[in-house]
Amino acid sequence: MNFTSEYKEFDAVQLAELIKNKQVSPLEVLESCIELVELYNPKINAVHHKLYDFAKNNMQKFSNGFFYGVPFLMKDLDSPIAGIPNTMGSEYLKNFKMPYNSRLAERFLKLGLKVVGKSATPELGLMFTTEPKAFGPTRNPWDLTTTTGGSSGGAASAVASRIVPIAHASDGGGSIRVPAASCGLIGLKPSRGRISFSPSHGELWGGLATPGVLSRSVRDTAYIYDNIFGSEIGDPYTLPYEKGSLIKALKFKKTLKVGFLAKVFLPVELSEEVKNAVLYNAKLCSELGHKVEEIEINFQAMDLAKAFLIVIACHTSQLLEELRVLKGKKYKNSELENTTRMLDYVGKSFSGYDYALARHTLQVIARGVVEQIESYDVVLSPVTSKPPASIGSLRPKFTDELLNSIVMTLKLGWIFRVPMIRDAILQKLAPENLWYSPDTLLQNATGQPAINVPSYWTDQGMPLGTQFVSKIGDEATLIGLSSQIEEIASWKHRIPTL
Repeated sequence: MNFTSEYKEFDAVQLAELIKNKQVSPLEVLESCIELVELYNPKINAVHHKLYDFAKNNMQKFSNGFFYGVPFLMKDLDSPIAGIPNTMGSEYLKNFKMPYNSRLAERFLKLGLKVVGKSATPELGLMFTTEPKAFGPTRNPWDLTTTTGGSSGGAASAVASRIVPIAHASDGGGSIRVPAASCGLIGLKPSRGRISFSPSHGELWGGLATPGVLSRSVRDTAYIYDNIFGSEIGDPYTLPYEKGSLIKALKFKKTLKVGFLAKVFLPVELSEEVKNAVLYNAKLCSELGHKVEEIEINFQAMDLAKAFLIVIACHTSQLLEELRVLKGKKYKNSELENTTRMLDYVGKSFSGYDYALARHTLQVIARGVVEQIESYDVVLSPVTSKPPASIGSLRPKFTDELLNSIVMTLKLGWIFRVPMIRDAILQKLAPENLWYSPDTLLQNATGQPAINVPSYWTDQGMPLGTQFVSKIGDEATLIGLSSQIEEIASWKHRIPTL
């Protein structure tokens, strides 16, 4: 029996139910997934590593798991599986395999999910587009000339094209929400402390990053997070979670106070389509009976962006040193992209004072923002500044890479320890590097949960997501509201033509 055409219609919960009720075998489901990988991946380049044998060899394991038999992709970045390639989009790590399982990977496997591959990511997850030089660009299935966003771009492309119904992702500055907005998916960045980075890290990127998933249905998102939320011994952040609460939230109908922002805070131009997407979703919320009003938030967006860049640069250096120890050798210049090497160089140039001050700046801004929106259940805002950008437009310019090379060759790192010079450079770099998604890093600083909802589509048939943000620890409200929107503005019928 060829199940492939039917396979593409089902979300993960439905597939799990079909398998459990023996209406289809897990092998038939897996073979349908593999057929689609072989058919679509040459066009979209969403899967960096195929793990068909791994999936087949583990076919009978965890048959009592809720998602038993459902095909799944792990992001080729964090949350490794022992003995499986973990190349992080980099030539430096092309043959590298982590020696340990992450706890999150173990949770996914115990749910019965069958890992058929590792999804594409930019090098070390450092860009808002998934176009690593080592593997080539991942393409948006809605328009192959456009980006999937990053850094969970491979996961987004695979889920949107129906290769898998759900996939692992992570978010350090918008890396779940930006691909979700670009590819027409549900993308929930959970609160800080919901999911552990154990056993290797207590936090990543100074607490800015969190793991998660991308899916096509609100239901899938609710059910999988219900099964993977939870801390481990030694985690620096923990949040209590009541099992089943996200499932119950799928049906709640309470009236919410919703504030919306049809603007961004960095000096970046916002397209009219993005403004229309925000207003469209505000109107949907009003039609659902929620109290909706436009709001203002005041904070120093440039200070936030500059502090964010300092933290990321320092943690890039830390990660590369960690990888040097694990791999047993330092990278060669030819094995890392120019921008990654520059971040490593700059990260080592910053002082401990610079890093501590950047963390302090992020925390002060985060507290101020949360205080301003405390009276709202949900805040609606843009994810991207425009519809999906063209391939290549988010990659570093040649002139920027040339300047990077000059700085590194002449050992000019000392200039980043001069506050006036450093601030001037970062003042220029922030809008240039964050223009596609200028404000999503705010929720990584506050630690709040934020969900992209793909209810709005352009006249050209391209997805243009917007995000809803709630109080820390309150993913349930986001699930409930998103479920309501899904009922009246469903995107289920939308399938890309490949």
